[in-house]
Amino acid sequence: MPAPQKAITATQKAYTELKRRIMDGVLAEGAPIRQDEVAQAMGVSKIPVREALMRLQSEGLVVITPNAGATVATLTVADYLEMLDMRIALECRALELAVPNMASTDIAKARQLLAAYDQAMTQQEWSDLNMRFHECLYAAANRPRLMAMTRSVQDLMGRILRLRVSMAAGHTRSHQEHVQILDACEQGDTALAVALLRKHIEQTQREVQGYFRNKPSENLS
Repeated sequence: MPAPQKAITATQKAYTELKRRIMDGVLAEGAPIRQDEVAQAMGVSKIPVREALMRLQSEGLVVITPNAGATVATLTVADYLEMLDMRIALECRALELAVPNMASTDIAKARQLLAAYDQAMTQQEWSDLNMRFHECLYAAANRPRLMAMTRSVQDLMGRILRLRVSMAAGHTRSHQEHVQILDACEQGDTALAVALLRKHIEQTQREVQGYFRNKPSENLS
């Protein structure tokens, strides 16, 4: 029994660390992942590293090619658009459930986040505060599984990828739309809040497509 438990622990350790490196952009898109080097750096054998890579492949973060090894997956514009489609489906439903349950403290917390977003000076701050604002909006839905699914989409996009989307969407436009969404939430107008959220994410989709069209060096497959 102790041996299997140790193997599970080692696999989880490798998975967590590799995922963190990919999410934070330490391992860039298309970068090779050398199992020997990873195993040595983490103090584990190659077996848990291989199992971790297979799990990451199932999540779309890694590509394993026979006789060539593993590389960090490169997301295309189609991948971004599909993930934003997933956001529309999940987050519009979350907001629909959340608005009737929102208290004044929820609104106040969201406004604090918007104030910080408006004053933020870097694109990384905008990206992080944007994610926190959206999570704050949906918290009152009281649907932990739904929230976990929305977070998994954000995880798949990763911090560097979310930053690209934030760059494409633009700081001023996003802030104005966030204010409109929150105003509708405060008024208890669920239909308007959901409609504004859908429009907000759909506009981001269009701007992401424009961003990629003007970045010929990016992968547009």
